[in-house]
Amino acid sequence: MQTPKGTSRPHANLHGWLALPVLLFLALALVYPLGRIMTLGLGEGLQVALANPYYASRLVWSLAYGLGSSLLCIGLALPLAYAFRYRFPGREFLLGFSTVPFVLPTLVVAMGFLSLVGPKGVLGLNLYGTAWVLLWASVLYNLGLVLRPLVALLPALQTPLAAARTLGATPLRAYWRVGIPLLGPALFSGGSLVFLYSFTSFGVPLLLGGPRWATLEVETYYALAQRLAFPEATALVLMQLAVTLVVLTGYLRLQERLALGIGGYGTPLPLAPRKAAGLALLVWGFFLVLYSPLWSLLLRALERPQAWVSVWHNPDFTPGMLALLNTLGFAGLALLLVLPLGVLYAYAVWRGHRLLDGLGLLPLMVSPVAIGLGYLLAYPGLRGSLLVLIAAYALLSYPLLGRALLPALRAMPKGVVEAARVLGAGPWRRFVRVEWPLVQKSAFSGAALALAAIMGEFGATLTLQRPEWATLSLAIYERLGRPGALPFYEAVVLAVVLMGLCMLLLTLIERGFQQR
Repeated sequence: MQTPKGTSRPHANLHGWLALPVLLFLALALVYPLGRIMTLGLGEGLQVALANPYYASRLVWSLAYGLGSSLLCIGLALPLAYAFRYRFPGREFLLGFSTVPFVLPTLVVAMGFLSLVGPKGVLGLNLYGTAWVLLWASVLYNLGLVLRPLVALLPALQTPLAAARTLGATPLRAYWRVGIPLLGPALFSGGSLVFLYSFTSFGVPLLLGGPRWATLEVETYYALAQRLAFPEATALVLMQLAVTLVVLTGYLRLQERLALGIGGYGTPLPLAPRKAAGLALLVWGFFLVLYSPLWSLLLRALERPQAWVSVWHNPDFTPGMLALLNTLGFAGLALLLVLPLGVLYAYAVWRGHRLLDGLGLLPLMVSPVAIGLGYLLAYPGLRGSLLVLIAAYALLSYPLLGRALLPALRAMPKGVVEAARVLGAGPWRRFVRVEWPLVQKSAFSGAALALAAIMGEFGATLTLQRPEWATLSLAIYERLGRPGALPFYEAVVLAVVLMGLCMLLLTLIERGFQQR
């Protein structure tokens, strides 16, 4: 419908005003620090890094780690997605639980592996310092990112799969020859996301891989913390950004192709009781093995009851209560910034601000260590200021809120909003009385997801830390650096506490998702 001559579309430029605070924040908290990194890294640092064969080996291993993790997740998600086409006991629980590790802090997952297959692990099998434990951890973290979109797409495959069956194909052959090619965009999209998270991972390689399997992210931290080699650290960040930019571009294009095909989870197909029990046994057995580090962490926390007492007041370490209060306090302060940024970002993109749509994803592409390094370079006068830490938390978490809110805004019935406008309601009144009630559950879920990310953030916290700022993540890392059984068990206790907080937030996320 065309606008009458002499008038303008109501609030046509509203998205520009909505985007302005977010763009200003990105300029100060992301673009300028990255510019400082590029200025320093493109000079002496890049020449030194490119001439050093050790850094080349770290790049090769980071690429191999990302690619191997992607292939493993895809290879495991395909048969699992086929299994989830059918109804079996515990199907919904396992499908929801597949994303639980993704919101857990890296230190919690790393502690789980140390308690199971570390030097003091219950299995007596020490996988510390091997590539196998890193690949296992990556699958544990990221499998749900590939599995859940595949399961959501399966209802759309019913017709082509049925057509293949009528031509004589068995169910498995139809899935292999017809279903998997149709799932191609979802597979590559999920695989790209797994690659990005594995390629830029920090906490798990730092704690489980040792020097031999250090990623570019870990080497960046070593160059900064151990040698104060700022030019080399910034050059490593540039190498990492070059790769992630290419992969992220491909991921966004795949997402555009995929957006039209994703539906609900649909109704699972029925199975005979005996077959359903057999399928449940296989799927449950796989998930129990995959997530065994998390069960081991809970069991190890109960082995030394005195650790639950000493962890809160041990004078040799940061008191657990101080770390807990810091974690909750910093998360609350960051949320005060995350909420307006995430809501403004989602509304501006919903109103049609295409530039912000792309820029808003940049924080998910840049590593937390790079963010911390950029702040040290860009704002030397603010070193030791809590402001930079809160800004880093907000930058790394507001896209989670915004991307959770955006689908709900796009799904909002246009007729309802237009009717409110015709009846004379202004933008603010429409937001309060019409739009917000329709999207508040998604906003609440997104805020819980952002909080979980803030409470478990490790890379930027470690880079920007001060002793009095110790969070639960830093308190765990501090205890892991000391010999002895008691520091280890105290680290396990703190990891369980942090996992409990994140699980509580995940429960709120799932509840909001189910009530949409």
